[in-house]
Amino acid sequence: MKFTNILSTQKKLFFMFLIVALLPLLTLGVISYMQSTKVVNGKLSNYNQFSGEKIKTELNQILVDMYYGTAAIQQYLADNTSINLKHQKPETYWDFKVANNLERLLQAHEKSNIRGIYVITSSGYYYGNYSFKVDQFKKLELWKRGFRSGNTEIGIYKPNHYRYNDLQYALGLLVPLKFSYGVLNDSFLFIETDLDSLFDSMNLLEEDLHSRISIRDETGKLLYQTKSDEQDLKDDVVWKEYTHINNWELEIRVPRDAFYQSSNVIFKIVLIGILVAFFLALILSYIFSNQFTKRILNLKFAMEEVSKGVFEKKVSFHTKDEIGKLGLHFNRMVDRIKQLMEEVRQKELMKREAEMKAIHYQINPHLLFNTLNTIQWKARLDGNEEIGKMLLHLTKVLEGNLDFTIELIPLKKEIEAIKHFLIIQELRFGSHFTFSLKMDDRIEQGLIPRMTIQPMLENIFFHAFEDGKGNIELEITRTKGYFQLALKDNGKGMSQDKLNTLFLKPNEKVRGGIGLSNVKQKFYIHYGNDYLISVNSVVNQGTVISISWPIRWGGHYDE
Repeated sequence: MKFTNILSTQKKLFFMFLIVALLPLLTLGVISYMQSTKVVNGKLSNYNQFSGEKIKTELNQILVDMYYGTAAIQQYLADNTSINLKHQKPETYWDFKVANNLERLLQAHEKSNIRGIYVITSSGYYYGNYSFKVDQFKKLELWKRGFRSGNTEIGIYKPNHYRYNDLQYALGLLVPLKFSYGVLNDSFLFIETDLDSLFDSMNLLEEDLHSRISIRDETGKLLYQTKSDEQDLKDDVVWKEYTHINNWELEIRVPRDAFYQSSNVIFKIVLIGILVAFFLALILSYIFSNQFTKRILNLKFAMEEVSKGVFEKKVSFHTKDEIGKLGLHFNRMVDRIKQLMEEVRQKELMKREAEMKAIHYQINPHLLFNTLNTIQWKARLDGNEEIGKMLLHLTKVLEGNLDFTIELIPLKKEIEAIKHFLIIQELRFGSHFTFSLKMDDRIEQGLIPRMTIQPMLENIFFHAFEDGKGNIELEITRTKGYFQLALKDNGKGMSQDKLNTLFLKPNEKVRGGIGLSNVKQKFYIHYGNDYLISVNSVVNQGTVISISWPIRWGGHYDE
C-alpha cells in the first residue's frame, strides 16, 4: 500500500493498463503453445506408430510368403514320385524333363515381391532363373553360414548375384534339403524377396524425422540398422513392433531433440509474440496514461471485466484523441480474443468431424463380400430375377452406409436400412431365421447414430448363427429421457472373455470387432459419457445387447 501511495495517478494507470493488457496475451500464448505442441507431437507420434505398423505388416507378409512357399516346395520335393532326377545336372532326356517340371514348380511359387526361388545342389548346379550367378551368391555371408552349419539361415543384404541387378536390398531364406534318397539330398532351397518397397518406407522415416531403424531376429541378432553416428540415449522416443510369424523386433528410435523440434519452433514463435505484445503494451500504456479523464475509469472498468472473462464488454469513445484510440485498440483486442476462441472452437468441431469420418471409412467388408459371393453363386444356379432383387437391396444398404453427410438419423430410417439388410440375408441363407420388431410409431423421429444396428446384426449372422438359422428380436422404447434398445438372439452365445473385448477396437493384444467398436465410439462422440452399452450372453443360449442414450428428435415431432 505504501508503494502505491507514493506513485502518481499517471504511473498507477500505466502499470494497471500494462498488467491488464498482458495477462490475456500471456494466457493465450501459453494455451496456444500447449495446445499446438500437443497436436503437433500427437500427430508425429501417430505418424511414426502408423508407419511402424505398416512396415511391420509388410515385413510380416513377406516372411509368411517365404516360409509358406518353402514349406510347400519342401513337401513336394520330399515325394520321390514327384522329382526323380538321375543326376544333379541334367544329362538325359528324363533329367531334362524332370528339371523342367522342377523349375515350373519354383516359378509357380514366385509372387510379385519374390525375386527368385532356387534349388542349389551340392555340386554347385542350380535350378531356377538363369540370371542367377551362383558363384557370386556363394560369396554372401548368408550362404557361408548356412553351408557351414547345415541349418536354416535368413538375412538382409545388398544382392550382387544377378546378371541384371536392379535391387538395393533383399531378404534371403536358405533352407537345407535333407532327404534319405535322390540326388537332391544335401541341396539347399533358396528364396529371395525384394525389400526395396519396404526400405522406401523406412527411408521416409529416416529422412523425415531423423529416425534410426533396427531389425533384430527372434534371438536378438541384428539384421539391419540405420547408418548413423548418433548414440542411443535414454530420452530417445522409441516405438517397437514385433512380427507375428517369427517375433522379429522392429525398433524405430527418434532423438528427443528431433522429435520435439516443432515444439521448440512453436515456443520461439510464441515467445517472440509475447515479447512484441509486451513492448506494444508498454508503449501504449505510457502514451495513454498521460490523459486524465473520466473515460479512463470507464476503460479501467472494461479491462477488469475482460480480465474476468466477460468479452462482451466494450468501451464507446467517440473522440479521436489518445484515449479514443486506446478504446478502439481495446475493442479490437477483445474482438481478436473472441475470434481466436471461435477459431479454437471451429478446430474442435473439425476434429470431431474428422474422427467421425475416420470411423465411417472403416466399412466392414463382410456384408459386401458375402453378398457378392452369393450373387455369383446364384448366377450359376438360377436365373437373373433373384439376383436383381438382391442387387436392389444391396444398393439400398450401401447408399445408407456411404452417406457421410448425416451422423444422426431418425430411428425410422435406421429400421428401413436394416430391413434391406435382412432381405439380403434371407436371399443368402433362405428363410432360416426370424426377425421381430417392437417399437412405438411415436418415437420414429427419435435420433440414433447412423449404422448402429446393422453392425450388431452382422455380428449375429457372422458369429452367432450357423448357416443363418436363429431368431432375432429388436425392441426400442422410451423411458425417462432416454431411448432403450434391446437386440436379442438365440445363437451360440459367447464366453466372458469374448464379452470383455466385444466393443473394443482390435489391436495386437485385443481382438474385437471394428464395426462394434465403431458403434461404441459413435455414441461417445455424440453423447459423451451419457450413454450405456451392456451385453449379456449365455453360451449355447444366446446374447442380448442393450443400449441406452439421451432422447433427441429430428424432423417434425409432436409430443
